[in-house]
Amino acid sequence: MKSHRPIGLLLGVLLVLTGCSTTYDRTAGTTVAPLNASTTTLPTGTVEELLPRLVDAMLGLSSLIGPNQSGQTKSGKADQLALINQLWNAAETELITVDPVAAESLGRLVDLSNTAVTANHPADADKAARFAGQVVDNYLNK
Repeated sequence: MKSHRPIGLLLGVLLVLTGCSTTYDRTAGTTVAPLNASTTTLPTGTVEELLPRLVDAMLGLSSLIGPNQSGQTKSGKADQLALINQLWNAAETELITVDPVAAESLGRLVDLSNTAVTANHPADADKAARFAGQVVDNYLNK
């Protein structure tokens, strides 16, 4: 006598799977609120005004990355990094036209600041701030 057990088992599994189907409602809304609407507003000013602000923002970044001596991590590194990126975005285009070498150097240092936050390396943030200060000083004192 032949057993029909495998076929019955297969039919049972199929019935269970079709009974657990998921439906998709195409009329449901798909909009997602922005994470922070203020991050789209660029700071204003001349390159000579924006670059010192960029360096100041970069100088404060390393203290927000990783734990301090007491083992606590301060909050605000994402906001500080957003400010750095906003200041750079506001100054970059004009700086490229005036001094492309300085613009390339500062762009790399802003990238290093971003990497410092994502990799949790405060020393990279310190290095970026120190060299950014030198690049900005050289640019402003030409």
